Amino acid sequence: MDSIQATQSTTLTQQSTLQQSDLGKDEFLKLLVTQLQNQNPMNPMKNKEFMGQMAQFNSLQQMQSLNTTMSKFINYQQLSQAGNLVGKKVKVLDSQTGQTITGEVKKVNVTDSDPQITVNGKRYSMNSIQEVLAKE
Repeated sequence: MDSIQATQSTTLTQQSTLQQSDLGKDEFLKLLVTQLQNQNPMNPMKNKEFMGQMAQFNSLQQMQSLNTTMSKFINYQQLSQAGNLVGKKVKVLDSQTGQTITGEVKKVNVTDSDPQITVNGKRYSMNSIQEVLAKE
């Protein structure tokens, strides 16, 4: 149960970090081109400076690629964890009624990269799981 909550909080943290991204590759290239167009002809940018900025751009692209890959990995991990719950008895909190529902997980659905479990014919988010019970 702790691993499910840890994975979900990690995903939320990553999603909020992605939304607060300061400088994307397009903005970086626009700044670099503007800098090259408006440089002082008497004191142009040195090759060393240009190569440093290109290295930064390359690092930015690699970090964005890594971030995309990690997001996919986390989604697959959540799906795997949800799939492991099929056939198990769980307690979930029904957010609409505030009641705790106990039942067997019948299937897993994925909506917007968010796995949802089906208990007693109703879908619940993985966040609503309160307890995973041993089979009787």
